[in-house]
Amino acid sequence: MLVTIILQVTNWHFLTVPSSILALVGSALAITLAFKNQQCYARFNEGLTLAGQVSATSMVLANRLMSMVDRRDAATPSPGLREIFYRHFAWLTALRFYLREGRSWENTFDPGNVSFLARTPSPESHSALGEELKAYLSDAEVQKVMTHQGDKEGLILHWQYEAVRDLHAKSLVNEYPFTLLTAALDDLVRLQGALKRIKNYPYSRNYYSIAVILVKIFVLMVPFGLYSEARELGDPAGIGNWTAWLNVPFSVVVGWIFMSMEKVGENSSNPFEGNSNDVPISSITRRIEMEMRIMIDGKTDLKPIVAKDSILF
Repeated sequence: MLVTIILQVTNWHFLTVPSSILALVGSALAITLAFKNQQCYARFNEGLTLAGQVSATSMVLANRLMSMVDRRDAATPSPGLREIFYRHFAWLTALRFYLREGRSWENTFDPGNVSFLARTPSPESHSALGEELKAYLSDAEVQKVMTHQGDKEGLILHWQYEAVRDLHAKSLVNEYPFTLLTAALDDLVRLQGALKRIKNYPYSRNYYSIAVILVKIFVLMVPFGLYSEARELGDPAGIGNWTAWLNVPFSVVVGWIFMSMEKVGENSSNPFEGNSNDVPISSITRRIEMEMRIMIDGKTDLKPIVAKDSILF
């Protein structure tokens, strides 16, 4: 609006930007945003894929435990078997809390995301890891996890290795099932590391910065470039001074498209923030727990995590 008023009042048309220059900058920006959005979506897609693999590997581990561990009585789990299941639930809980931790480069402080999270907070935002772990671990184990200075999730997985070793030592599993069980735990360790890599290492900040700078430059250029085009629409009918005001909506639409493309890509680059379009890690881990509880207990009272408006977390 300001640019259009200045150009209309002063007739300083030398300030306008040639359409060829605008098209050149716009093309360069489009390529940059396409590259950025593809890379950001790849991060989101990898996070979703890894979360799905955690689900699949968890079910593999559970099925191997139920079928390979000698339970003596088919209706009664072997000593330590239930503890392994519940310790896995503790690992899932610790992992999702870790993935929900804030990072300085994330977008949770953007006005739109702040508003969304205020209306629809993630399960981890109004709970505490220590309190939730009490449902799966003994008080002594919870204390060890919460005071552990290193990788809390890694500590729980280490206990799982020890539990499987104890099953083997007690002759509840022989050598081959022992190898298969530890292989499933190995897969969980690798998946945990891959998820943490996405969480802890952001999309390259230099590509992010150049995209933001180019978008701002382009949005500033747009009204100077479209002004002449808007006037030309009315020149044949002698109403160029009127059609020049079409520069305002034209500039708004074009600028909004490029700004939205940049923002969509950035909001996809950190898939575990808890925003509306992120990987629903809380829902995925809850579904895993429900399936495994049914396997070990025959039933479960847990319900899927579904936020209001059917948004998954």
